[in-house]
Amino acid sequence: MPNSMTIATVDLGSNSFHLAIARVRQDGRVKVIDTLKEPVRLRMGLDEDGSISEAAQTRALECLARFEQRLRGVDPDHIRAVGTNTLRSSKNSYAFLEKISQTLKVPIDIIGGREEARLIYKGVAQHLPRSRKRNFVVDIGGGSTEFVIGTNNEPDVMESRELGCVTFSMKYFPDGNITRRGFNRAMVHVGRELQRYHATFSGENWERAVGASGTIKAIGNVIAAMTNGDNIITLEALDAIRDRLFEAKKMSNGLFAGLREDRVPVFPGGFSILYGIFHELSIPKMLVSQQSLRDGVIYEMVGREQDHDIRVASVKAMAGFYGVDPVQSERVRNLALQLFPQVSHALLHRRDMARKILGWAADLHEIGLALAHSGYHKHGGYLLLNTDMDGFSKIEQGLLSFLVVNHRKRLKTDNLPYENVFDWPLVFVFRLAFLFCRDRSDRPLPNIEIDWEERNIYLSVSPDWLADHPLTRHDLELEQGYWQRENFALHLNKEVP
Repeated sequence: MPNSMTIATVDLGSNSFHLAIARVRQDGRVKVIDTLKEPVRLRMGLDEDGSISEAAQTRALECLARFEQRLRGVDPDHIRAVGTNTLRSSKNSYAFLEKISQTLKVPIDIIGGREEARLIYKGVAQHLPRSRKRNFVVDIGGGSTEFVIGTNNEPDVMESRELGCVTFSMKYFPDGNITRRGFNRAMVHVGRELQRYHATFSGENWERAVGASGTIKAIGNVIAAMTNGDNIITLEALDAIRDRLFEAKKMSNGLFAGLREDRVPVFPGGFSILYGIFHELSIPKMLVSQQSLRDGVIYEMVGREQDHDIRVASVKAMAGFYGVDPVQSERVRNLALQLFPQVSHALLHRRDMARKILGWAADLHEIGLALAHSGYHKHGGYLLLNTDMDGFSKIEQGLLSFLVVNHRKRLKTDNLPYENVFDWPLVFVFRLAFLFCRDRSDRPLPNIEIDWEERNIYLSVSPDWLADHPLTRHDLELEQGYWQRENFALHLNKEVP
């Protein structure tokens, strides 16, 4: 890592988009040097069929065009853009993600709810005093609320529920109208979502409650203005806000001192969620953090730059849990990475990411054997697609799953998450690595040469070696048929024209 480095993150939230740019020193110290925020209200733009409307897409892309100008000069490899609840749940996310990526000029990571919770905690915990106290962090976003319990920088319990300030404001307080009936319905909704988690998140399991992100910061600012004091949130203060809302009957600018105008449309929904959480979990008071998801993403990026990538630990833990043979995995990994440079020119995904995904797929390609040998590649692909893996985006897990599903037998073309593209050259070298390591021995392997030219694949392997290894020769002939079904021509020991 150089003496200092500039990194940036873009948080594509359901309510607001955030950009943060930070300077990172060699010792890992981080200083945020610029931030931008715009209330895009992406969640409000969902049509009845769950698609993001053209108007909402236009608002988002116009915002991101402004962000892109500020990002110029930052190395694209040091920019990470993450999408949360609305982008991971909308019906037409792929086409929209393509537009976002083209506007920002960087790929977009869609993260799951549990991963979002982990990153939020990572951002908040970095700025809490070091102690043995167990923290309970709550983050109310536009489409979901994340709950985390942890000590210092280590989260232990993470959960995400469909409780969002935009969703609740639209459903229970339409046009800003405040009614007791609407408020009570919101309370019932919160209670229903938290019913299973009373024991998990009860006060017996933590000692300090901390709130993060726009909704909770806005409530803290209102309380500070009401009391001429600090922004610590208590049930007494929440009761005062509730009574003021009931008295006003309609949310409006100027109703609360300390409340920014851009928070007014979603304040009732976010407030009702926090009020319900306080009652359901019997929270006595809550501190307000100025840090949130984007800070967690920044610290995650710093860790990756310093070779502290939590994804490595996630892969290792998963391989151990499912009893993977580490020696065989290493054989396949080594050969796959040895062959990788021969096809890297034809990849659709970024070379650095593709190489890591290939290695991790080799580490995990046999996890399905823990369930059954028959169809184990399919079992492994399912596990990788549907397991919460710390540090991985949904798109990364989809690529891992796709490689594992396709490391043997007939090629499968089931859609990747968010209609991501197939990287067939990566699949090809992975299948070769598995095929040539099939006998699970350390015998010398022949020289393997690959020329990938669009729909023609030229593979060169010593004819004498193949004559002495008839099973491998037969497997390669089967490969020709498999690839032909996907309109690729695999040429074995034929000169490239």
